[in-house]
Amino acid sequence: MKKNVFSAGLIMLLIAGQVSAQEFVSKKNITSNGRIDLITFNAGLSAKSANMNDILKQSLDLDSRSTLERIKTNLDPVSSFVDEKFQLYYDGIKVQYVVYTLHSQDGRMQSLSGDIFPIADVTTQPSLKPESALSSALKHTNAQKYMWDDAEYAKENSYNKPKGELVLLPIEQNDGSFKLLLAYKFDIYAAQPLSREYVYVDALDGKVLMTDAIIKHANNFYGDISGSHKEHSTAKIDVQEAKLALVSGTAATRYSGSQTIATTLVGNNYTLRDTSRGGGVFTYNLKKGTSLKSTDFTDANNNWTAAEFNNAALDNAALDAHWGVSVTYDYFKNTFNRNSYNNNGAALKSYVHYSSNYENAYWSGSEMVYGDGASTFAPLTSLDVTAHELGHGICEYSANLVYARESGALNEGLSDIWAAVVENAYAPTKDNFLIGEDITKVSPYYLRSMSAPKTGLSAQPDTYLGTNWKAASSSCSPSQNNDQCGVHSNSGVLNHFFYILTQGKSGTNDKGNSYSVTGIGFAKSAKIIYRMETSYLSSNSTYANVLTYAIQSAKDLYGADSTEAIATQNALYAVGLGSPYSSGPGNGTDTTAPSTPMNLTASGTTATATTLSWTASTDNVGVTGYDVYSGSTLLGNTASTTVPITGLTANSTYTFSVKAKDAAGNASASSNVVSVTAGTSTTPPASYCASKGNSSADEKIKKVAFGTISNSSTGSAGYENFTSLSTNVNKGSSYTITITPSWTSASYNEGYAVFIDYNQDGDFSDSGETVFTKAASKSTTASGTIVIPTNALTGNTRMRVSMKYNGIPSACENFSYGQVEDYTINIKAAGTANLVDANVNSAIGIYPNPVKDILNVSAEGSYSYQMYSESGQMVMSGENNEKSIDVQKLTAGLYIIKITKDGKTTSHKVIKK
Repeated sequence: MKKNVFSAGLIMLLIAGQVSAQEFVSKKNITSNGRIDLITFNAGLSAKSANMNDILKQSLDLDSRSTLERIKTNLDPVSSFVDEKFQLYYDGIKVQYVVYTLHSQDGRMQSLSGDIFPIADVTTQPSLKPESALSSALKHTNAQKYMWDDAEYAKENSYNKPKGELVLLPIEQNDGSFKLLLAYKFDIYAAQPLSREYVYVDALDGKVLMTDAIIKHANNFYGDISGSHKEHSTAKIDVQEAKLALVSGTAATRYSGSQTIATTLVGNNYTLRDTSRGGGVFTYNLKKGTSLKSTDFTDANNNWTAAEFNNAALDNAALDAHWGVSVTYDYFKNTFNRNSYNNNGAALKSYVHYSSNYENAYWSGSEMVYGDGASTFAPLTSLDVTAHELGHGICEYSANLVYARESGALNEGLSDIWAAVVENAYAPTKDNFLIGEDITKVSPYYLRSMSAPKTGLSAQPDTYLGTNWKAASSSCSPSQNNDQCGVHSNSGVLNHFFYILTQGKSGTNDKGNSYSVTGIGFAKSAKIIYRMETSYLSSNSTYANVLTYAIQSAKDLYGADSTEAIATQNALYAVGLGSPYSSGPGNGTDTTAPSTPMNLTASGTTATATTLSWTASTDNVGVTGYDVYSGSTLLGNTASTTVPITGLTANSTYTFSVKAKDAAGNASASSNVVSVTAGTSTTPPASYCASKGNSSADEKIKKVAFGTISNSSTGSAGYENFTSLSTNVNKGSSYTITITPSWTSASYNEGYAVFIDYNQDGDFSDSGETVFTKAASKSTTASGTIVIPTNALTGNTRMRVSMKYNGIPSACENFSYGQVEDYTINIKAAGTANLVDANVNSAIGIYPNPVKDILNVSAEGSYSYQMYSESGQMVMSGENNEKSIDVQKLTAGLYIIKITKDGKTTSHKVIKK
């Protein structure tokens, strides 16, 4: 194939005379670090113009020794944009990491993006031979074995001992500028100890100038990664035969329940090989070895059950990897028509059970490898981890972000974003904005939080250069010891930007800037991120470039001054980047207020709560949220047009109203006022029949899980009163009850029963009030389904859980051995809305969230607080001069905390783990 090169002598100009870039350039965007990263062209410039050579070169201030080679052309799957990527060469030598992208729409050039480095005093003649440079690279790596020594691996993966590529490498100087140095580039894949990185050696003196890690880890807990890759055997099957033998199987995954997977019948056994997706999805068993052997997992009947694979070897982790990689491929193919990470059908290979006690997973540049974890993590094959690792492959073949400093943080952040997006698409009931919640075994039981980056196993910043920011300037020398200058830490800023863009949020960041952002949802946010990553970001991009490119991507997809573009700019401002949106169409000051919210109504009113709903407002630019008032008191701000209100007092009357707001701060007139009278409180009768076990010395109830109740009890009394713990349930809905026994020594046959006083008459003797029974056995758990009848009374209702030795207990029985526990459930009408967050725009914040024991409050001076359960019951209150609240006695679930300071009240949603 001939190279398509733009240079002065290769294209005949159809327009006579010298072309001036100023005739075509509308604007050059200068970032905070002083570099131009986006050039916008005037309207009407044809993308097929024969003088494109002069236009691009003059726009970039390139001289006659510079050429641009078109290396890729992409048609954006969402918009009508065509993105053409050009590699820069100087005297025929590639300028590493310098790729420019020309963006065209409907045949017209729109803009040009990329890092623009000045070319001055450049040496292009090497003094060192490639062999000598390789010796320097190997001395730097200092490995015992290399992957090119493994003939079988080298043949299968086309990986050979590198010969070195001569490049011009941009090296950042102390003053933030860049200098181009002549260097040899080597891909060094070491087998023992394990590493893979690009090593750049000065072509003049043999010094190692920099390294760029190719292996990307899921976290910065690197663990023991030594090992040998000497052996690498692959069971061979004919591709055509594999396609003919491709079948669908059922897999009991470790973290995501029962899923359908594609497998291949090889001989008499089914294997985790799927040839229906691109170049195939293959999942192999390393059996705790460190050699990348392609040993199959097999099953005789293609029903990969928990009984078979939830074993001591943790083999069901492989089912998660196989399914997770498959659906990650599906998401990118179905959404963006991307065929595997390289968009060219590359095979997707996963290696499970890597090494012993290996607390990580990684992308090697060509495959995904997963450890089984140890004390900190369970096997690292959950859906968010598999999507995260495959995300690194997508980045490598699009933005190709250098894995260090800010560009490395963007690399990690993008992988976390794709983890959240894929999890939302295929496992929406999981907590999509937590990373590693399925695999983390220690507090806070997740690796990273996109909604609250300052929490998590390692605290991250939620604001650019804010609290927890790690040094990432040119003075930081990247290494594994400093996490390549904070790539896993500083990614929290991009993570939080995506969360705010998707969900919306109001608050104050670490720079003291208040913000209020209306979320645009997963689908639109993901499209903006994908366009930014694949069409705009380049190897050395920083957060300054994200500021430019995210907004531009939103404009490309949805238009300038669109709701989506406004939300993008405001979400960036929320994490400390740029300024908030304040201009309407035509770049004039926006002084137009949104329309008045209409048809405000209240529904589902109980003794403690009601739900407000109204018709959405419109605005010339876009509505960013709604302020909700009780009388003249601002309760908070929400992006939704439906919001539950809790904490009402029975038999009291309240008035509510709402106002709409836009990004410029314009507020609408007040809606109609709705009056609400809280109902009469319904509580279960105080007196119920007594029931207990006379002795719980040998056996007792260890844990009860029902709805949001997840109570691990340690009491030894025959009866325990846990009626302070409650969960919401809806009429007509089904719920799982799980009871776990505890034995002092030997296990015994235990019978179980659960009773609910549906008509709230003070007993459990009515028809249908014995809701679950299980005959006596030595099972380690008793579990069943409870359906709430449609004729049950709403409100707080007593639930009794009983465990009896060698028989099924009755509701009012005193028996010899066992235990009885009482709880409260709050029965609600079918379809009752759940609580949503409503945050007031203030300086008061809470963290960590979710919380296990101590909730910190960022408020100066004294304040008062009230904590409400999801049903609206106040469970805690107090006045505090301290900055923490002890919540460890609360049961797991959702709560609302109202904090009052200086006469103003803010409401925050709290998740108790």
